[in-house]
Amino acid sequence: MSATGDLLIVDAHADGAESLQLLLETLGYTAHVALDGASAIAAAERHVIALALVGIDLPDCDGYALASRLRALRPDIALVAFTGYGHAEDRRRAIEAGFDDHLLKPATVEQLEAVLTRLLARRD
Repeated sequence: MSATGDLLIVDAHADGAESLQLLLETLGYTAHVALDGASAIAAAERHVIALALVGIDLPDCDGYALASRLRALRPDIALVAFTGYGHAEDRRRAIEAGFDDHLLKPATVEQLEAVLTRLLARRD
């Protein structure tokens, strides 16, 4: 990635997270995978994370709580709720929890690139 930092994928489903990691690396990003909240916090402590794609259903916490913890650890991190929950209430709750955006799974490559470009551009 750029000098601004890496990406973090937080998802309880290893296959989906690893597939997304491969896609992001093909697009030129450096991406790390965490399968739960504790691993996500550890990754954010070890690496400079510019943006995190966070699932809502995690085994040790929910993505809303994790968003708050990541934001406290790295105030400038961009946070995207990357979830299958797509109702207006889900979107509202994500924004209220501190996410910068809400991306519904499955997202197209174009949708993913648009969100990444927009959110990472504000960091440069």
